[in-house]
Amino acid sequence: MPRLSALIELARPAQWIKNGFVLLPLFFGHAMFDASALQGAVLATAAFCLVASAVYAFNDARDAERDRRHPDKCQRPVARGAVSVAAAYGLTAGLAGAGLALAACTGIEVAAVIGAYFLMQLAYSLGLKRVAWLDVGIVATGFALRILAGGLAASVPLTPWILAMGFLLAFMLALGKRHGDLTHVSDAASRATTAYDLGSIERVLAGLGGAVISAYVLYTFSPDVLARHGHHALFYSTPWVVLGVLRYLFLVFKRGSGGDPSRLAVRDPVLLVATIGWLTTLTLILYR
Repeated sequence: MPRLSALIELARPAQWIKNGFVLLPLFFGHAMFDASALQGAVLATAAFCLVASAVYAFNDARDAERDRRHPDKCQRPVARGAVSVAAAYGLTAGLAGAGLALAACTGIEVAAVIGAYFLMQLAYSLGLKRVAWLDVGIVATGFALRILAGGLAASVPLTPWILAMGFLLAFMLALGKRHGDLTHVSDAASRATTAYDLGSIERVLAGLGGAVISAYVLYTFSPDVLARHGHHALFYSTPWVVLGVLRYLFLVFKRGSGGDPSRLAVRDPVLLVATIGWLTTLTLILYR
């Protein structure tokens, strides 16, 4: 049982919340009650969860020695010796195979997108994560691929603005995580990269915050939204987006809390209220 618990911990199921991006096209496409679309989107989400966990296991196996010198990562299963490196690689192969097989059930295009995500993340783990700015670009691209896979799996046409919004939001969250690394880790060898500095990150984060809000507003007023829904009422959900972005930037700049965006999203009461308010407003607009 302790070994099984360590393997589950290695898969990081708490991080699966990120794969909610796969469901965005289904939700925005007014297709939540379309059985075929819902089935495809749920399968694609499950496939992404498995493949993402495979990447986590691979990364932890690769970085075990480095993680042992990190104040937080030293508690990861491979770093503390609860799971062997060989077992972590085996888990990688098993989860990746299962995830890609599940993705193939929804269509070859979805499997191709998730396969591209997997290969990109392997390259990230093998060294690209130490290339400043490229690393956060890869992370953000991964979220854009989630949205693309979700649209393909649900057979929902995607607008360029929703892809742009997802990419920019993910870029902002990934850069906020780098900010957290620089704020809390004094050992330069333990940082994801030493080529960042707090001033540059904060300037870019401020710009990204404005870009995310602008992209969302432009999405709500896009011709595709008008053609699909017959109105621009999605704009009324914008205040929640503004609240969420500003609160996140406040937590990053003033409290250095950007290290784990997934945990922050469910533990900070203001972010949680912004998320629930946003989802509730959209649900009332789209599905009333």
